[in-house]
Amino acid sequence: MSTQILESLIDAHYPAAARGDRAAYGRIVAGCQSTVTSIALAIVRDVPTSEDIAQEAFLSAWQNLRKLHNPASFLPWLRQITRNLARDHLRSQAHRRAPSGDMEAVLAAVADPHPGPPDHLAHAQEEAAAADVIDRLPEESREVLLLYYREGQSSRQVASLLGLQDAAVRKRLSRARQLVRDELL
Repeated sequence: MSTQILESLIDAHYPAAARGDRAAYGRIVAGCQSTVTSIALAIVRDVPTSEDIAQEAFLSAWQNLRKLHNPASFLPWLRQITRNLARDHLRSQAHRRAPSGDMEAVLAAVADPHPGPPDHLAHAQEEAAAADVIDRLPEESREVLLLYYREGQSSRQVASLLGLQDAAVRKRLSRARQLVRDELL
């Protein structure tokens, strides 16, 4: 969804949502869902977790909606809520991680009696290598890259969604593409 359409949607439904209209807020959520999920995904690097964080972000925004006095600030506010929740999730995961947790997953995958065909394996390895390279990108570059490609947004739309200049988004995209290209080659 383009930024202008999203901003129009928020402008149209925010007053009713701020008064407690759940249907109006639901329309705002539907319009912002992809963007919020992509921001969370850029930080946590896990699709199901990013979807959970997006739900938490929307719930938190709903609970605090009356505290926001400027409807034009809704989207930047929601983005920051999402980033904070995603970072909190990463911090909590770092404390919970057991050293044997990752090893057990590796062993289970290796011990799987039904390995896929060689083509499936090669494709999975390519995807894993690309995901690994993207995971190592700086958070800002990863966020821009995921919004641009996963959501099919233009650089202007990504800039508007993230509150950046279009030139900054293009520069981050260029650097991220070059890093990914260099690492994969």
